[in-house]
Amino acid sequence: MPKNRTKIGEIAQRHWVAAGEQVVWLANPQGHVGSTVAATRTAPHRTTSPLLATPAPDWPLPTAAVSQSRFHHDEWAHDPAVWGWAHAQRPDQLAVRFADLFTAGRDECWLLITNRRVALIVEGEVATPEEPASGGLLGRVRSLGQSRDAPPLVTWWEGPVATVRAFVPVPLGRHVTPEWFLRLEFGDGSAFDLRDDQAEQTVRTVHANL
Repeated sequence: MPKNRTKIGEIAQRHWVAAGEQVVWLANPQGHVGSTVAATRTAPHRTTSPLLATPAPDWPLPTAAVSQSRFHHDEWAHDPAVWGWAHAQRPDQLAVRFADLFTAGRDECWLLITNRRVALIVEGEVATPEEPASGGLLGRVRSLGQSRDAPPLVTWWEGPVATVRAFVPVPLGRHVTPEWFLRLEFGDGSAFDLRDDQAEQTVRTVHANL
């Protein structure tokens, strides 16, 4: 189900940012994440992080060529089932952490960029496990009417905006018309690409507000 980007941004601006901090840009996965760690390519990325207890998005799986690593360079970008790709030399690098959390959070995990921080966040009502309902249908119905004491947003990861050494619009693929991605180049040498048809404008927006 498409997520309301404007709603998440408004919640973050009201309840998550600090005084003087401004939401600049945010996005959530619209497909699977793949990864290249050293010489190992995996699509979809596999994580040991626990998955959110929410219905899995109705995303098609990557094509056999991508899932079986039968490509040479960045041809994975032409697979519409792939939304993001992590590039790292070691599994402890930040791009792999992003791939882990985006995979665990499915379409509920948001990349949030402010003028001070970069973060991965989830709505509190999604991240907070529901209390078991009392037995029987009546108990289940009552539980639906009970509000849980959940914060508006839960932070899964955050760091200073300088953690991202560069925000770069990158044209990927081997077609005449490229697939555009926003690349986050981290200070540890890893990078994360996410699909963004307006990547050039996104980068201008980010730079204008930092």
